[in-house]
Amino acid sequence: MNWLTLSVLLLGGLAIFLHGMTVMTDSLKIVAGNRMKSFLQSMTRNRWTSLLAGTGITAIIQSSSVTTVLAVGFVSAGLLTFQSTLGVILGANLGTTITAQIIAFKITAAAWVMVAFGYLFSVVFSKKSYKEIGTIILGLGLVFLGMNVMSEATEPLKTYEPFVRTMTGLDNHLLGILIGTVFTAAVQSSSATTGVVIVLASQQLLNVEAGVSIILGANIGTCVTAVLSALGKPRAAMRVAISHVLFKVVGVLLWFAFIGQLADLVAYISPADKARQIANAHTIFNCANTFVFIWLVTPVSKLVLRLVPDRKKDEEVLFPELHSYYLDNTSIAIDLANQAIYKLGKRTLEIIEQGLSLAINGTSTQLSSLRKNDVMIDRGHIEILEFLKQIQAKQLPQSETQRLENMVEAVNVLEMSADLITTHLVEAAQHRIDMGFKTSEETITKLTALYGISVNAFSDALNMFDGGAREITENLNKEIFKDRFQEVRSYLLGRLAGTDELRISVYRFESEVLEAIRRLHALARRLERKAG
Repeated sequence: MNWLTLSVLLLGGLAIFLHGMTVMTDSLKIVAGNRMKSFLQSMTRNRWTSLLAGTGITAIIQSSSVTTVLAVGFVSAGLLTFQSTLGVILGANLGTTITAQIIAFKITAAAWVMVAFGYLFSVVFSKKSYKEIGTIILGLGLVFLGMNVMSEATEPLKTYEPFVRTMTGLDNHLLGILIGTVFTAAVQSSSATTGVVIVLASQQLLNVEAGVSIILGANIGTCVTAVLSALGKPRAAMRVAISHVLFKVVGVLLWFAFIGQLADLVAYISPADKARQIANAHTIFNCANTFVFIWLVTPVSKLVLRLVPDRKKDEEVLFPELHSYYLDNTSIAIDLANQAIYKLGKRTLEIIEQGLSLAINGTSTQLSSLRKNDVMIDRGHIEILEFLKQIQAKQLPQSETQRLENMVEAVNVLEMSADLITTHLVEAAQHRIDMGFKTSEETITKLTALYGISVNAFSDALNMFDGGAREITENLNKEIFKDRFQEVRSYLLGRLAGTDELRISVYRFESEVLEAIRRLHALARRLERKAG
């Protein structure tokens, strides 16, 4: 027995298998694109449609972790409740059974053909979607190639008595579950565990009952992966991980006493195919557990929310949802950034709405308080730009690249709008206080009416970031505003001929206010062009 050769082949085969899964999953994500996000968002009306959405997406992209990131992202964006995600999680568990069914096919002989054909397909065609389809075939070929290498590596073990006796000892179900848990936690892939078990069972090195116990352990092992990956991540991610633990661990406990009966059932369904028996056991386990737990999503969600409560609000971070956790799915990350821009815009709008009244009638204390509000806007501006920079470092399709550039421009517009009020208007108002004059009621009326147009224009543009209709409203119409601006400007020029000794100072103040109104309307129009 050449243990070095066996170890190298076994580990090499496992590495090829895992790399194939990664290549295939990454390309499937690209091909699916934003469609899976739209599908998930439209299919989460109730627990049953959520279940279907989670199953469908995971079956298509062969990655429950991607489905989970999508669901957590929707929760963080306020588009889904946590309870809705439980149906998606259960569906993702169902979707993973497709992987086991695929790798149970005995088509390892075609592995090299798939690798060659997939590579050629990705090289010959220039269209990106065709290239990705070729990469998917290449990845699937690598999966089967890795299984073939592992199968050849374990062939000598069939006649090695110490190993055969060890595998016989796996009739101890608890030991099998422990092995499955540890191995899955180590390689960070339940699909890899399933692949190894199928190889050993196909080589007659592992009986079905022992294989079933290892598969059950693999389901617990995925919980370790989920919890570790959720550490330091948003609370929604940790809640999903804890839900995984509850579903999987309780599911294994429910089946522990019936492992023998489950092995007999799958042997009856596929009497001559050990690989298919293992895959079927995995499918039956997840299907049965899903049917049980789908009725319990409400109490489970309440329990998880109690186990993982919201953190006390961190005053140092305005947008905790802008977390690197979501960068694995740039579409969700961009949506979260878009929501953050909308929230920052609402805070900016609150400052803008106070601007004119405080400029005309505010005290020095009130103006100082208004100026301090700009610190919060500046902090939010930095947080969003930092997150957008992290997204920009990812590979993005052209449509997302353009959208990202628009968002950078939009968040800069918000920061400039806040500065316009907290700096330009505040300084003009301080001049009014220092000189001790007041503006006439007629002037206040005219400035207030024009300011109202700019404020409403800003609000209309901002609403487009929250899914509002993309249309130029009357408030955003440049020509209408220009006409009314000229009317007020002519009125102020006419008042300059007055005899008041402070007339020049008053005119300077009113002109600065008028200029701020004009600039605010221009910024609102810029914001509107960057929405969507």
